[in-house]
Amino acid sequence: MAERVKAPPNKHATAPPGAPATDGRSRSLWFDAPMNDQDRRPQLTRQRVVAEALAVIAQDGAQALTMRSLATRLGVVPGALYHHVGNKQQLQDLVLDGVLAEIDFDLDSSMPWAEQLKILAHRLRQVLEAHPGVAGILKTRDPLGPHSLALAEAFLSPLQAAGFGDREAGLAFFLLVDYTIGFAVSSPRTSVNEQRVRDPAIRAQLHEFFRSLPPERFPALVALGEHVWVDNRDERFTAGLQVLVDGLEHPRRSPHRPALGPRPTTTTTTSRGREQDSRQPMGTRKGG
Repeated sequence: MAERVKAPPNKHATAPPGAPATDGRSRSLWFDAPMNDQDRRPQLTRQRVVAEALAVIAQDGAQALTMRSLATRLGVVPGALYHHVGNKQQLQDLVLDGVLAEIDFDLDSSMPWAEQLKILAHRLRQVLEAHPGVAGILKTRDPLGPHSLALAEAFLSPLQAAGFGDREAGLAFFLLVDYTIGFAVSSPRTSVNEQRVRDPAIRAQLHEFFRSLPPERFPALVALGEHVWVDNRDERFTAGLQVLVDGLEHPRRSPHRPALGPRPTTTTTTSRGREQDSRQPMGTRKGG
């Protein structure tokens, strides 16, 4: 019987179920199946690192932000973060600058200087309170990122245009910024005290407690307690800001205005060997 001629192998034959698909030359894709795009983790970028850090601060507070905990949340080893940020301090500065970028620095220069500063302070407070925990970091760090510099420029420009002396403008700048940041830090909307006065029932109980105090021991609290512990957070910030701006206006208008703080003292030695105070009155100093 003639030997049956074997047909050449079909290089494109379908493999049996459960067997690796191969054509005899290419490697099997059985164990190297392409990963579904939906299963891939987002690429680690600086923007993602900063955004996740901001989420940690908002959720658990600034003290909870560590490089190790952040890496765990991102699903990477801590060393991977250092390809995008130098250290925790730089990460904090990046977070701060990203938050400050949300402030609208555009001001109408034709408005009175005091109004410009009040508008800017309200905008700063609004942004800080939209990101719980960030104000606490800003109070301890002075970042020099582009948006931090833009904030300083926005505050200093009206002061300079209003005729404040160089030193007085610098002091006024920090008075305004420190007040705004301090308000956001010391009286956050999420604090127990704020929630207590915002609840009408609890607030009523609190007022009743003040009225029940011994009047001979706490006469002021009995009379004024219910006017102090009220839901007036916005009003408190506005009133304090107005007092601060009014305080800046008075020495600016005074022809012999005193400095906003003690002037650094330097001494010179006279021909008789005595030390003489070289401080000059405000009115004789250039820019005063």
